Amino acid sequence: MRKKILIALGILFAAGVAFAAFLSYAFSPTPDFRRNETVDGMRMDAVVAWDERKPIIRTFKEKDYLALTENQLAKVRDTIDGRIEGDIPWLPLNKDPRFFCQFEKDDKPVKPEKISLKIIAHASHYDDPEKTRIITDVLKDEGDLGYSYTTKRYSRQYEKYFLEYLQVEIRYTVGGENYISTFGTFQGNGDDG
Repeated sequence: MRKKILIALGILFAAGVAFAAFLSYAFSPTPDFRRNETVDGMRMDAVVAWDERKPIIRTFKEKDYLALTENQLAKVRDTIDGRIEGDIPWLPLNKDPRFFCQFEKDDKPVKPEKISLKIIAHASHYDDPEKTRIITDVLKDEGDLGYSYTTKRYSRQYEKYFLEYLQVEIRYTVGGENYISTFGTFQGNGDDG
């Protein structure tokens, strides 16, 4: 009888440890080693000004990205917008709302032959008749710093403070191959993100 009780307690203890580990994983930010995924040695690093959090970046060959189904695109969007609140960076519109991008191929810095930007801005208020806005532009070449882009408010402002979600897609060509890197960020006019 005593042996059965010890076995039952051991099983309960192991189940409790497994459940605690699951909860810890499910409710923790995306780990650093999962924040930036590369393809064929091509990597884009992004830094959002005024925020020490790293964005979650996914890089694809352009042909592979365009071949994704709507469900696969939804999974990519769900990944880049973080696992928990506060997982992705925030751009303060009251300061200099910029982000910087640098590119590496096989761990060596490279300059893209062509580069462009697409931002999908999601409305911050349910009354906004236009739920998403698409902005296309070019990035500014900053020399050794890479490239930068300054954002602005893209949605209508219905409240004193607002927060809008931006999905950023950077399209570029390196070595004759077209790539798309995408990440998400929030921006707002509050004092804290």
